Amino acid sequence: MPALQNPECVKVCPTEASHIAADGTIQIDKSKCIGCQFCVMACPYNVRCLNEDERVVEKCTLCTQKTAQGELPQCVAQCGGRARFFGDLDEGIDNFECPANPTKQGKGVSYDDVHNARQKYSDIAKPYDASDVHHLPNVGNNPKFLYVLRGRTWQGKE
Repeated sequence: MPALQNPECVKVCPTEASHIAADGTIQIDKSKCIGCQFCVMACPYNVRCLNEDERVVEKCTLCTQKTAQGELPQCVAQCGGRARFFGDLDEGIDNFECPANPTKQGKGVSYDDVHNARQKYSDIAKPYDASDVHHLPNVGNNPKFLYVLRGRTWQGKE
């Protein structure tokens, strides 16, 4: 996953708790966070919040511990409707993956069979064109997150 360029939340963090990880995701090092919430105010996507108990800012980590081991993020793995996919945009949308039904049926199906069964977006999605693809607003950071929507009106800005 390629890194964002100049994310506002990273630029305003006085302690470098908000940073770009090696995998290109934006992460928060809680041990460095002082809870000033500058990154919360700077985030154009409103995805950060203050954990009032710990007095640190938090956000989705894209399950970095899982994805580093080749697993899917929990939001993708647990989506019963198989409406969420995860992948590297540089490899193309068609290569994004989601859970699949294991090929084995019956009593011989193990946890690993279910856990490791995957399918690609191109294998199950209806064809789409460029007008169906919507990106998060580019506020100078060139985000790599996108949505494929059909039959719905995009409420965000391109």
